[in-house]
Amino acid sequence: MKHPRPNILLIMTDQMRLDALNRGTSDTKYTPNLDWFATQAVQAAHCITNSPICAPARASILAGLYPHQMGIWDNSPHTFPPHAKNWVKALQQGGYRTSVFGKTHYYPYNGSVPDMREAEPLLHDYGYETVDEIPGPRVSAALLSHMTALWEEKGYRTRVSDDLERRYQGKHTCTEPSPLPLELYPDVYVGTKAHAYLDAYHHDDPFFCFVSFGGPHDPWDCPASYSKRFQSKEMEAPRPPFIDRYPNRPLGNWDHEVLHPPLHSEDIEQVRRNYAGKVSLIDDEIGKLFSLLVQKGWWDDTLVLFTSDHGELLGDYNRLYKQNFLGPALEVPFLIKSPSNSQAKTIQTPIALLDIGPTLVDYAHLCLDYPQQGKSLRALLEGTAEPSQTIVFSEYKEEIMAWDGRWKVVVNKDLDPYLLFDLLTDPAEHLNLAGGGLEAEARLRQSIIGHLQTTAHLGFTMEDACHG
Repeated sequence: MKHPRPNILLIMTDQMRLDALNRGTSDTKYTPNLDWFATQAVQAAHCITNSPICAPARASILAGLYPHQMGIWDNSPHTFPPHAKNWVKALQQGGYRTSVFGKTHYYPYNGSVPDMREAEPLLHDYGYETVDEIPGPRVSAALLSHMTALWEEKGYRTRVSDDLERRYQGKHTCTEPSPLPLELYPDVYVGTKAHAYLDAYHHDDPFFCFVSFGGPHDPWDCPASYSKRFQSKEMEAPRPPFIDRYPNRPLGNWDHEVLHPPLHSEDIEQVRRNYAGKVSLIDDEIGKLFSLLVQKGWWDDTLVLFTSDHGELLGDYNRLYKQNFLGPALEVPFLIKSPSNSQAKTIQTPIALLDIGPTLVDYAHLCLDYPQQGKSLRALLEGTAEPSQTIVFSEYKEEIMAWDGRWKVVVNKDLDPYLLFDLLTDPAEHLNLAGGGLEAEARLRQSIIGHLQTTAHLGFTMEDACHG
């Protein structure tokens, strides 16, 4: 199967930190398959999610818009408007066979769609021809889908529901294995279904296949066969809470949101081992997809992009989860190989996830016929354009982060800076300099104001997102 345009395989994880790649010892690597992929891919040293939480991050990727332009600031009830243009539709209209396997989170996972199979027409409206969607991990047993219907048939759905309720009503750091057998575990299910689809693919048209794993997102329920790989391994110590140089700085969401009971060092260690197991499991599934492409002779003709929607603190700053603008939650992996460029290199210019769509469309030799904020990274990735100084933005709960490659500032709802880090001298974000009147603080605050002003004319409203 050879096409004048590349096949496209987009692989995304949920809640995978940048530093989960290339970890471990020679006998226990976290990601041997992704590490192999990195030997022939362009890697972004600094890829920023446009929102450190699932729904707005994924909507931002699909629309090429910022959360404030869509009115999607959080995982609050919303539905991505089916009438809105997006780059998946552009690929489909341009002759690609489109498919999605796994999590999308383009509409609420709160029970409003009790059977996700009934939402498949909505996914078709977004441009996906073939759909096998799964719920997010925390609500996996609450919604019916092809996967959870299989759980019910095998007698596991109630067991998973009881297990999740016990974990989240009690100790959030519970690391007991999932009650599911390995073959029914969500990330194995997604990998298996994507593999079967690609193995059976026989069309003359190129494919766009979106494989969206639900892990390594909590719960910390890694199957025992994977978590035991790391039980004797010493995990890297978490980052301590940062210090405020100016204690009277303004306050923001970080100061008010603690989403779990207090953490203990031994619990953090076990969570990190469990997380490593979940990452390792996903890497194995990705390796099977890579092997299939090689086996079928498609590897050289396929653009492969790997990334995540956001990161995870894993006990850094004595917290779990994301919902903040600190590095472990904000920076995600970004690896891309195209038929025209398969030489390993790392780019230092900061990039953002909303650039994914325009980049893939560019490699497909198509154009987007609607205004959006993302930009194609192709020239940067291929080295035909000089890196330019840029500022990337991320948004959550009406707060905005701006980062220029060295300085990072976060403003609260009133646009008052309450976090400021010099990542050149303090890459682990130990010392918060907000409130000290530094030039970088004022400059990046002004860039946020300009960002809001220049993007205000474009987008859709929360009403569109809720009722579209």
